[in-house]
Amino acid sequence: MKKVVLLIIAFISVLPSTIKAQEELGQNYVKLQFIQPLGEYKDFYSSGFGAEFGRMFPFNFDIADGLIIPGLDITFINTTFNTGKEYNYNPKDEYLTTKSGLLWDLSVKLGPMVTIGITDGLVADFAVQYDPTVVFSLGRKGLDPDKFRQEERVYKEKSASSVSFAHRVSIKGDIRYTHFLFGLEFVLGGTSLNYNHEIIPENDDLTDEVSLGLGTLLLNFGFTF
Repeated sequence: MKKVVLLIIAFISVLPSTIKAQEELGQNYVKLQFIQPLGEYKDFYSSGFGAEFGRMFPFNFDIADGLIIPGLDITFINTTFNTGKEYNYNPKDEYLTTKSGLLWDLSVKLGPMVTIGITDGLVADFAVQYDPTVVFSLGRKGLDPDKFRQEERVYKEKSASSVSFAHRVSIKGDIRYTHFLFGLEFVLGGTSLNYNHEIIPENDDLTDEVSLGLGTLLLNFGFTF
């Protein structure tokens, strides 16, 4: 993870000398996001929200008389969060019901992009970005069967937190009219949540780490300036 962060910092620091961006075409953007987990991510976590801030850096050449302009899309910060769903490891044992709490992601993104002119003032932006992500998971709770007494309905809850890293890839497309934009984004990748075994009282075979795919669909709404 440390090497990845250092590589990103070095890349951004040399950006002005390697890309002669057309400043009058460059656009900062702010986006609000609705996130929908996909696959196994959806089984454990609900829909959520996010926000990001970045900039599009067009290159100093164009294609088809300026209708197509390649460039670089850098998201300086992206953060999303969603809450966990209640689920049961073993439906036969009521006392094993657990909650996943809160999942919070923090990342940067960078990758190539292309802007395509549609009509006057209306353009489409497409980008593929590398999305290194720090994943914080808080408040996962499990009912401890060792403290559970069936006849008295007494139990004890435990909680935990996890910090992990995910290598992800973002594929997105936005429609932009003047300073307003909306679009779709798919994020692919996964992580390992390093919860302690004692927090998840399913069985003795459960390891300390739990793999979780982070496939996500995002609806983006925002503006440029």
